Amino acid sequence: MNRLYKTILLTLIVFIAGTSNIWAEETAGKPLAEVFDSTVIIPFDYYDKVFLNGQKTDVYEDYKLFQKNGRVLVPIRMMSYLAAGVDRENGYWQVVWDPQKPDDVVLTNFKSGKQVKLKVNSKTMYINNQPHTLDVAPQKIEGRIVLPLRSTSEALDKKITWFDGLIFISNDVIDLQSPKTLEILDKVKEKLTDPRQELNYEKRVSPVAKHGDTVYYIKTQYNQDGLTEALYKKTGSQSEVKIELPGKEKFVNNKIINNELYYISTTNSKSEIHYYNFFGDESRKLCALEQWNPDDGWLGDIVYTNKDFYIILHSGDLTMGSETLYKLENGRLKEIAGAKGFIKFAVAGDYLYYEDFTPMFNAADNLYQVNIQTGEKKNLGEKDFAYGILRTIDDKGTGYSGRSSFYVQDGYIYTLGYQESDEADKCSVYKLSLNNQTQIKLTPPAREFWLVDNSIYYIDLSTGYLARVDLTGNNHQILADQGIIDLKFYNENIYYTAVNNSNANARSGKLYKYNIPGEQTTQLSEQSVSEFFVGKAGIYYKAEDYNLGLYKIDIKGQNLCLVGDSIDTCLYTDAGMVYTLRYIEGVYTTK
Repeated sequence: MNRLYKTILLTLIVFIAGTSNIWAEETAGKPLAEVFDSTVIIPFDYYDKVFLNGQKTDVYEDYKLFQKNGRVLVPIRMMSYLAAGVDRENGYWQVVWDPQKPDDVVLTNFKSGKQVKLKVNSKTMYINNQPHTLDVAPQKIEGRIVLPLRSTSEALDKKITWFDGLIFISNDVIDLQSPKTLEILDKVKEKLTDPRQELNYEKRVSPVAKHGDTVYYIKTQYNQDGLTEALYKKTGSQSEVKIELPGKEKFVNNKIINNELYYISTTNSKSEIHYYNFFGDESRKLCALEQWNPDDGWLGDIVYTNKDFYIILHSGDLTMGSETLYKLENGRLKEIAGAKGFIKFAVAGDYLYYEDFTPMFNAADNLYQVNIQTGEKKNLGEKDFAYGILRTIDDKGTGYSGRSSFYVQDGYIYTLGYQESDEADKCSVYKLSLNNQTQIKLTPPAREFWLVDNSIYYIDLSTGYLARVDLTGNNHQILADQGIIDLKFYNENIYYTAVNNSNANARSGKLYKYNIPGEQTTQLSEQSVSEFFVGKAGIYYKAEDYNLGLYKIDIKGQNLCLVGDSIDTCLYTDAGMVYTLRYIEGVYTTK
C-alpha cells in the first residue's frame, strides 16, 4: 500500500476510534457479508490492523487525535484520500489550499463534478455553491486545518457507521442487524485485534522452487555494502543451508526454466548470467553480458523459446532508460532489437515481432518485425495505431499501461490496438495479416485477452465480463457476467475470480470454474479469494478476509483450510504449496 495513503488512513482510523460520540446508520441496507469487499473496517481496540476492500491490512504510522466538544475532527487531506481509497472509479478529490487565504479550503472531484468549500470557524459548508449547515465548524489546530468527520464524509458521498466496537466506511448502507452481518462480526474483530507485528524485511524470504522435500528460497539483507541476496535450501525439518554461488548474485527478475534458476552474477568485476541446477546442486555460467552492468539497470527478462534463449537487459532508470533484446548464439549475446520498453515479443521462423512502450513520446506506430538473421526492421500495422497498450482517459488525464496479450499464429498477429489520435477510441482485439498488412477488429473494447484453441477469450473493458469470439470475430458469447479480477486456463477449464458488482477497487472475489466443452460454471470458493493456483497438484487459494488462510479444494469440491493464519507469499509447485507467513518467520510447505 502507498505509504502516504497508509498514513492518512491510519489517522482517520485513530480519530474515529478516539471518541465515543459516533453515530450508527439507522437506514436498513445490505448485509456486511455482501459489501465486505468494498468496505473499510476499523476497530476501536486498535492493533494497527484494518480491513481495506475486503483484505486484512497492516497499517503503521504516527497519528494524532483531534476532538472538540465530543466531535471528531480530521485533517483536510485525509478526506480526499479516504474518498479515493473507498472507490477510485468515482474519481479523485483534489485539495486546494491557498496560502493567501489560509482559512479557506476547497475539495474538488472533477469526475463527479462536485466541489466542497469550507472555512475555518464557519459552520456553513458549500456543496456546488449550495449552503449546508455544519454541527461543528472547521478548526485550525496546531497549524492544521481539521474538518468535522461526519459532515464532510456526507459531502463526499460516503457512509460511516458504527456498531459493536467497529467503524465501517463504505458507499453502501450496511444492515447492522442482519443475521449475515452478526454472524461474521466476531471473526472480523478477532482478526483486527491480532497484536502481532509484521516481520521486518530482513526476516522475510522469497521461495523460488521445491523439489522433493527440499525448498529453495532467497534471503535479502542490508549491510555496509548495501543490499545482498543469497540462495538457501531447507530439506524437511533439517536446518537451512546457504548455497555457495560464485560471484555476487542479483536475483531480481530471476527465471526458472527447465528446473534451473537463471540470475545475474558479478564475478571478477564481470557481469554474467548464471544458472543453478536444482538436481545437480551446481551453478554454471550461461553467458557474459559484455559492457552491460547491473548497477546501470536490471535484467528485464529471460525467455526460452524454440530451443533458443532471448534476453532483455534494461539500461538507465524507468523513465529515461531503454532496453535491448539479445539472442544467445554460440555462448555469446547477439543484439536483435532495441526499444524504450518491450511490452511483449514473439518469435516465428526467422522473425521476431514485438511491441514498444513509448507513451512519453508517441504511443502509436509501435509494432515491429525484425529479421533475426539480417537485423532488417520494419513497422507493422496501420498508421496512427498503438498496439499492446491500454489507454485510459479520465479527469486525471491520460494513462497508458502495457498489456502482454500478444500472439503470432498462422500468418497473423493477434494483439490489442486503438487509434492514438482518436480520444474516443478504446483498445480492442485486432487480427493483423503478416501477408498484406491488413487488420480487422475482432472484439468490442477489451482489457485483456487470450488465444486458446482457436478462440479469443477476452475481458470486456466496460463491464469486466468474460466473453469469447472465434478468430474471425464471430460467434460472440458471454461466458461470465461478473467483474473478472483474475483468470487462468487449465485442462479445458477456465478458473477465475470475480465480483457481482462493478467495484473497480476489488482485489478479491469468489472463485469459479467454467468448463469449456460442457459450457458449465461452478462456484468453487465459499469466501473471497485474493490469489489462486491451479495445476497438477490441485486447486489452492489464499483468502485475506475474516476467514483468512490458505485453502485447498478437494475432489468433492469442499474448501479445506490448510493454514488458518495470514499468508504472506505463496509458491505453487507440482508437489504442493510453499508459503511464508506475515507474522511468523520461516518457510513452510503443505499438500
